[in-house]
Amino acid sequence: MRSHPHRAGVRLFVAVAMSIAVTAAVSAAVAAPAAAAPGCRVTYSVSSQWPGGFTGSIDIANIGDPLSSWSLTWTFSAGQQVTQAWNSTVSQSGSQVTARNAAWNGSLGTNASTNMGFNGSWTGSNPAPTNFALNGTVCNGTTQPSPTVGPTGSPTPSPSPSASPTPSPSVSPTGGPPAARSMGFIGCSMAENVSQGYVAIGGQRMWGPYGTGGAVVQSWTNTNSSSWQAFDRQAAQYGQPTAVWVQICIFAQAGATYNEVRQLITNARQHAAPGATIYISGQPLYDPGQTCFLAGANGPELTDSLARQAGNDASQNVDYVGTFHLRSNEVSDGCHANTAGQQSLGRQALAYWG
Repeated sequence: MRSHPHRAGVRLFVAVAMSIAVTAAVSAAVAAPAAAAPGCRVTYSVSSQWPGGFTGSIDIANIGDPLSSWSLTWTFSAGQQVTQAWNSTVSQSGSQVTARNAAWNGSLGTNASTNMGFNGSWTGSNPAPTNFALNGTVCNGTTQPSPTVGPTGSPTPSPSPSASPTPSPSVSPTGGPPAARSMGFIGCSMAENVSQGYVAIGGQRMWGPYGTGGAVVQSWTNTNSSSWQAFDRQAAQYGQPTAVWVQICIFAQAGATYNEVRQLITNARQHAAPGATIYISGQPLYDPGQTCFLAGANGPELTDSLARQAGNDASQNVDYVGTFHLRSNEVSDGCHANTAGQQSLGRQALAYWG
């Protein structure tokens, strides 16, 4: 086992089940300058469902002009109700739901993404919602700026799109420090919390958040799952990671087995660069008396125990990072980190990975 004294933290919950991916672009051209081109892509999934209740996760990608704030709307078709949300402020009127950004994730540059999650209630059936729109722009396909209007009033033809450049892989120079964004991660929303805080305080080595909310161990055991597809999209942007941080996340009703954790590690190696270093940890631990409603009583301790077991298993060749901690005043809803908690987790990650 390779162990380290530092601590890092992550907020993660992966999402599987129904998924919708949609993108949209609408633009209005008025004069000679190029028109604005709003556009979005939304991926919706149900990560856990039980009689009368469920947990939903929504990945939001802005493929249009940069946004300083966002509001996502959608429609439920079977009477579902949002009862609790994280990473956004949610209101609902009848079947119409509006989610507005939290203080830390309102800024979305072009091709940037964020994730929000929620708990909801359902009766009879629980179909995926429809009519997603970001700041009023319907998410339905591709982004195409409107043609620029020429002096005579006739549209000026748009130039032919050029092929997107292939991203250069993030490879550390020989003997030099790790390349920026060369370290990927898997986990749930807790892992995302770590990444959000890490990037916010200036960390460069780890990927930024990319929507792992609701992704528990079982979300990563199938190498072709929607969670790994999201991971691979990050790798296409930054290059195959030369290090991967594995955070073990669970839902209380499902838990996790060590065999599932071993499969998760195997899959991480398949999706990373050859010879990549694999770090492993559990979910953050809390102050005594605090219970995360998603992981259940002693759930975070179970994930840490599984991570320690993997670190002690020579056949897995992984580095156990250590425990992560969120103080009571750093938690927003009993589970997830608030802004101060994210920065605390980010500092723990920065102290370990640089």
